[in-house]
Amino acid sequence: MTKTSVRIGNFEIDDAELIQEPPGARILSIPCKSDPDLCMQLDAWDAETSVPALLNGEHSVLYRTHYDSHTDAWIMRFA
Repeated sequence: MTKTSVRIGNFEIDDAELIQEPPGARILSIPCKSDPDLCMQLDAWDAETSVPALLNGEHSVLYRTHYDSHTDAWIMRFA
């Protein structure tokens, strides 16, 4: 896992984690403690909603996968 920064709309998260397991996969974990308002927003969206984001300054599109209750984080996949 690699710590990274992500910006979704007005929300900026500096401690998101980029997960590349299995090899070739790109998954982003966004901890809810970083911004509870963003987590509430993500909870209202469905898995089909595309989420434009800046990941380390690069434009990306994310989709919500699931909420991980063990780590209190939203798991997002890249388009």
